[in-house]
Amino acid sequence: MKLFVQAQIDTLLQGALFLEAQPEVEPGTLTGLVSLREALGSPGLNTLAEVNLDSSVGTGSEPVFEIVESMRAALDTLVSLTASGDMPLDQTLISAARDSVVDAHDSLAAKARLQLSESLRGIYVIVDPEATRRRPVTDVAFQSLEGGAKVVQLRDKLNDKGPMLETARELKAICAEHDALFVMNDHADLARASNADILHVGQTDLPISEARRILLPDQLIGNSNGTMDELQRSQEDSVDYVAVGAIYATTTMGKSGRTALGPEMIKRARETVTQPIVAIGGINSSNIVDVAKAGAESVCVVSAITFADDPRVATEELVELFESAKG
Repeated sequence: MKLFVQAQIDTLLQGALFLEAQPEVEPGTLTGLVSLREALGSPGLNTLAEVNLDSSVGTGSEPVFEIVESMRAALDTLVSLTASGDMPLDQTLISAARDSVVDAHDSLAAKARLQLSESLRGIYVIVDPEATRRRPVTDVAFQSLEGGAKVVQLRDKLNDKGPMLETARELKAICAEHDALFVMNDHADLARASNADILHVGQTDLPISEARRILLPDQLIGNSNGTMDELQRSQEDSVDYVAVGAIYATTTMGKSGRTALGPEMIKRARETVTQPIVAIGGINSSNIVDVAKAGAESVCVVSAITFADDPRVATEELVELFESAKG
């Protein structure tokens, strides 16, 4: 038992040193953890701290969150031991330390997501097996990425989750090779399993708070918005980006009944939300300039690319128009 308890304490002490060295964590959030570290006694330099002290969010955040999770587990163990009388630690001290770890976790996660969301720029392509002219979605995605697309979303209402996961993993790998973001539509479990950069949900899909429970801490969530009320709720829910549309009339993916909102909606959205705005709905080479000038950070395109004879050439044209409009 003594060795087991010491292992939990070592995990906490090493983790405390690590978190105290992270610039993304405000010192004030660690007060409870620092107090516990001082009560337990601070060791000298240790292997974990030496290896990770230079780590920071944005350079591969998985080890950071693994350390935080190990600290949470150690604290839970110490709580149990204290409650059973096997370890004379102040319950208030442990509770304060747990709060510090949770706050640090949330701070690191928010910073990681903010950094990743800043990459959400340019042409965003949705590949859907119902909208590729019978071509494999992976082929269309590859061609669009070769043409300069920065984001690819998989939307699939046809297949079971097994085949969808296989496709999602292929798309994630293709996107990574092109330094682009991969988005999984609707399914938080598949987003987690495929290590997608982003999960996209609709207004009536899984609530944002529940999706966060399933995803990794640094995975983004974006959602669809068609009204100012929806945008306000999205802002309150702290989504990482908002998709706004349909900007123009569209018949793609069952959206023919939606009222076209026009580029003016993008300007109104910018007055309400601070997150990146992705414009969607009926956007093509004839109107993308107006959308870009209205303030959208990214433009979501489906048929103008996925129905094109040459998705790469179609993407290149849209990229040039968008970037020229953005200056």
